[in-house]
Amino acid sequence: MTLIAELRAGTADAHQSLEQALDLFERIRTPAGRREVVGRFFGLHAGLEDALHPHLSQWPGLDFAVRRRTPHLERDVRSLGGDPTALRRHPWPSLKGPAEALGLFYVLEGSTLGGAVIEKQLKARGERLDGLSFLHPYGDQTGARWRTFMAVLDAAPADQSPSVVDGARLGFQCAETWLCRESAPV
Repeated sequence: MTLIAELRAGTADAHQSLEQALDLFERIRTPAGRREVVGRFFGLHAGLEDALHPHLSQWPGLDFAVRRRTPHLERDVRSLGGDPTALRRHPWPSLKGPAEALGLFYVLEGSTLGGAVIEKQLKARGERLDGLSFLHPYGDQTGARWRTFMAVLDAAPADQSPSVVDGARLGFQCAETWLCRESAPV
């Protein structure tokens, strides 16, 4: 089984749980709801990307710095009238090493595919996209960037697969807790 297949199989339940709990379309319908959700996404990405940086900044072929979504989210928060410096960031999770970090990043990077689909659905509904640039940060390069990321995963050492899957499960857990639970600090 390839690492990609292991990731999909090992995180299918967590992925489905997050999608059901997020209820993004309903939550962004009002200006206040959109500000709150974008603020949560900012906190999630800013905290996790900072935690991942020491592990992934030099990962061959990844180009981690270019893939960070925090700059998009900073602009989105500001465009919605918020101040990103006033928002809390997700605390750094305890990562056991680069392989687990790569798995966690799989969740963040994979959300660019979902974000592109969400953006398309919002456009089809006639919804405004104000403050939502983070959903589709790569534009028409989304597919190419995903394929590059898949190549990075394919090149990961096979003996690290369990750690990569553990990191992805952790990523889904962090996302669901931070984005969906009432008590998540924003």
